Amino acid sequence: MTHRIKSVQPLENFVLLAVFQNGIEKKYDMGRLYPVFPQFRAFENVPGLFNQVKVDAGGYGVSWNDELDLDAEDIWEDGIETGIHHETDIACSLAENLARSRDIAGMTQKQLSEITGIYQGDISKIERGLANPSLSTLKRLADGLDMKLEIGFTK
Repeated sequence: MTHRIKSVQPLENFVLLAVFQNGIEKKYDMGRLYPVFPQFRAFENVPGLFNQVKVDAGGYGVSWNDELDLDAEDIWEDGIETGIHHETDIACSLAENLARSRDIAGMTQKQLSEITGIYQGDISKIERGLANPSLSTLKRLADGLDMKLEIGFTK
């Protein structure tokens, strides 16, 4: 399963605070990478560099510049949950759910596009939380994934 980052914030002592699209918040100590990846020591030597962290397009990682980046899966696997769960908006919930369902079905966006007739770019936009698909589009996606579409209200 692919975990994507919604936001990232630099903290003291070269610790990242990442909020994932599913609302889970994790802290990640960059110092743990120094023995394996000495290029990250640049954070100690270049003032302000660590604070320039940003989320990469699609939320698949974070980066500081062309040489320094970190995969979202690494932060997910080795980060420590803070216990804080952020509420996710409906577009982010849908994005996470569609990407997870597609992973479970073992399909690429291109394969799902070919089955459903929905442009791959549109599927990508839905998975990034940038689209507002119609119910008929959601039904076509569910059918293409050989899954059931469930929509409901909760309190």
